[in-house]
Amino acid sequence: MRFRISDSAMVFGRWQRRPRRPGPRSRAGPRARVVIVGAGFGGLECARELDRAELDVLLLDRGGYHLFTPLLYQVATALLNPSEVAYPLRAMFRKSPNVRVWATTVTGVDFSRRVVHASPGEEIAYDYLVLATGSANDYHGNEQLAANSIGLKTLEDGTRLRNHVLGCLERADQETDPVERRALLTFVVAGGGPGGVEYSGALTELLRLVAGRDFPTVKLEDTQVVLVQSASRLLTGFSQRLGRYAERTLTSRGVDVRTKMHITAADGHRVRLSDGSVISARTVVWAGGVAPLVPAALPEPPTARGGRVRVDEFLRIPGTQRAYALGDAAAAGQDGHALPMVSAPAIQAGRYIARAIRSDLRGEAGPPFRYFDKGRMATIGRNAAVAQLRGGLQLTGFAGWLAWLFVHVWYLAGLRNRAITLASWAWYYLRLDRPIRIIVQTPPDPIVATLRTPDPDEKRAVPAETRDGGRAR
Repeated sequence: MRFRISDSAMVFGRWQRRPRRPGPRSRAGPRARVVIVGAGFGGLECARELDRAELDVLLLDRGGYHLFTPLLYQVATALLNPSEVAYPLRAMFRKSPNVRVWATTVTGVDFSRRVVHASPGEEIAYDYLVLATGSANDYHGNEQLAANSIGLKTLEDGTRLRNHVLGCLERADQETDPVERRALLTFVVAGGGPGGVEYSGALTELLRLVAGRDFPTVKLEDTQVVLVQSASRLLTGFSQRLGRYAERTLTSRGVDVRTKMHITAADGHRVRLSDGSVISARTVVWAGGVAPLVPAALPEPPTARGGRVRVDEFLRIPGTQRAYALGDAAAAGQDGHALPMVSAPAIQAGRYIARAIRSDLRGEAGPPFRYFDKGRMATIGRNAAVAQLRGGLQLTGFAGWLAWLFVHVWYLAGLRNRAITLASWAWYYLRLDRPIRIIVQTPPDPIVATLRTPDPDEKRAVPAETRDGGRAR
């Protein structure tokens, strides 16, 4: 006699395996497959919008997590843990019936065959392709500067920068040579955009906290933070009033702001500026420009100035079938101007492409993409930020800081990350303490290396326009 306990679990004393969800290499019947390359703001939003749609989605990302880059500088200044600004993609789509995640490096795209090449030696077929590969630090051909500076673009950059700054403080606390001690306590930041401004303000607060307390022999007057900007003012993407406010606030907090100049050379001990001056410094932080990351492709897609992939008004790559590009990798334009390489256009583009794919599957045509600019924000430090909102509203000081806090918590991925981040901010605000002051280094792992080893033919980041200055030659 057969006794059925569960239709899907057990039949006559033996367990039955539940139907397995299709993996990244399998095709679930005749349904269309969408391959999204990159899990930044745009790629993640596209995958979210396609969640539970009648198609299969494969999200490819080298790290397997979404990084909230606007708060990366707080990892680098010992306020937040890396896990509080990054969220695992597999956890995010754990309950999704159609979205799969694969941690791998994409090494190329064959548009004619509709195939994505992934490391190591994998070929992934697609019906629709979304290139959301983002960008990387761009040193404008200055290899010496690239080798002797630390960027602020990846989670590895953030943890490395935190380790480096804390290491400099440890060394300086024991150093007897005054020249070397001064170099260890001098930090040069290249680029006066939001990234450079936010990091400079946060670093100054960290130094004010630990000088004379955690490091008894290090006095605050021994430290120096130099912010170098090639333009005539900071935050050139904001109004002149907000840019001047940011400069005044940073200067009042001890940052040495130098405009109309850029770094020409850095060897790990000295930094040379375009006006001929030389700064003894063991630390250079690069926030002066980014370049799009575009995988090798056949046939090679048309590119605009700076190497971004050209797209039409529907964000489709010309000369290809069902291939889209968005965010930093795409040269999307509007009203005669290229969209900025920031998160807001990428998020809206990811949502738009997902809806366009759904419409195409129904045999319908949607409207062209239009970016709705809600404004921009940047924090300068405790109780100080700038916000330029749609309609001409401008906020500074405490009001701008509160607006910045609300927006960044709102867009942070994961309820746990939001709660912990709010708790960390509250702890710092009330106790003036940055608790993540630890130096951690791990050797490379051979298994993880197989996920991130690019193909030798993969394109490197190509030069692009600078982000608010910090130019190097």
